[in-house]
Amino acid sequence: MRSLHDVLALISLAGGVALASACGAVNADAPGPDAGTGLSGDPGVSGVLPCAVDKVLAANCRSCHDSSPKYGAPMPLVTLADLHAAARSNSSRKVYELVPERIADDTKPMPEPPNARLSAADRATLSEWSAAGAPAAGPTDCAVAPPPPPVMTNCKPDLPIGPASDWEMPTDSGDEYVCYGVELSRATPTHVVGFSPRIDNSTIVHHVVLFEADAAVSPTPTKCSSGGSLQWRMVTGWAPGGKGFELPPQAGFPLKTTGSTHYVVQMHYSNPQALAGQKDHSGFDLCTSAPRQYEADVMAFGTQKITIPAGAAYDRTCSVTIPKQFAGLHLIASMPHMHKLGTEMSTQLFAGGATGAATDLGTITGWNFNTQAWLGIKGDGAGGGALTKEGDVITTRCAWKNTTGADVKYGEKTADEMCYSFTTYYPRVDSSLWSWALPAASSTCK
Repeated sequence: MRSLHDVLALISLAGGVALASACGAVNADAPGPDAGTGLSGDPGVSGVLPCAVDKVLAANCRSCHDSSPKYGAPMPLVTLADLHAAARSNSSRKVYELVPERIADDTKPMPEPPNARLSAADRATLSEWSAAGAPAAGPTDCAVAPPPPPVMTNCKPDLPIGPASDWEMPTDSGDEYVCYGVELSRATPTHVVGFSPRIDNSTIVHHVVLFEADAAVSPTPTKCSSGGSLQWRMVTGWAPGGKGFELPPQAGFPLKTTGSTHYVVQMHYSNPQALAGQKDHSGFDLCTSAPRQYEADVMAFGTQKITIPAGAAYDRTCSVTIPKQFAGLHLIASMPHMHKLGTEMSTQLFAGGATGAATDLGTITGWNFNTQAWLGIKGDGAGGGALTKEGDVITTRCAWKNTTGADVKYGEKTADEMCYSFTTYYPRVDSSLWSWALPAASSTCK
């Protein structure tokens, strides 16, 4: 692939050769935390959870670990019996015995990032209850109402998109990647300015990614073709722990008035319990508006140069320098992305060079592949976000721990690895030579 400066030279000469996209799909994995034995809990335990314990679990854990576990979570944390079940990672211990360890684990904490860590008071509530042997509630204990659903976007969605038919999850497949197309057009110029995920079956939906393609894709959900998303432009995505995504008032994604804009929805389904009859009809609710000043886009910082030795920890730091032609870009949000071996990731902008003042463009210190979300970028750019200047250096660091017996390289499959910081920005780089993966593909690593 050409370097960033090679492409700039060609752009300046008004060349017309298209650069093939090198962006990988966003994938996900089935979870692997300390888990209970399943949905039944311990049948020998009676009684209910104490009010204070139930309140902490309801507010912080049950968006995934509900009575019918969601987003691929392997067990519920609802009843006293659930907490007294044997732990999958160590059958000689109970789930409640592992709770204090997981909530204090800085490497793989619960709740998973980017969700907030428990407060000191909530940690004490769970730890003290566990140390006492996880007793049942007394006769005067209270009940707890479930928390209200999160607000996805401040804008009001007016354009729903979804599949032509349901997808039914096979019982013999733990994970599936399924794609369907949506054709969008407007009679007058229109921008999409907000994205609210519409999750139909939270038991099996693990993440959803929205792309824009050069050609129409069938509206009927079908297993995604291998490498198909390499040719698409990422628009937005959602995973457990995330909400909707809304652009600042200066920018939006345009819809065509002549012909159609070809959107593709990629679904990742996870069914570790092999549940039968699980169907889904998930999609997005979009907010639209009159055209805004700038067109938004997504680029990826990081690297594709990854080889993680078998059984080893590995650390890769990769940088790209902002040239004059790409000064003045507003970086407004990021979605850090690795696969199942990742441990931590961060992206920073250094003003004027590698030793300049740093602006955080997205940091995850306890990476968990089951929880990914868009992170807002704060900076000094007028109009929102961090503003690029000529000579700035953007550096992405990814760290992994390879627990397998083979080397792991860059790739689209979950058994492969990635180091991408997907970053929403405006105004869009408008050239047939531009690829949103180019910053990552042309970075220099050490």
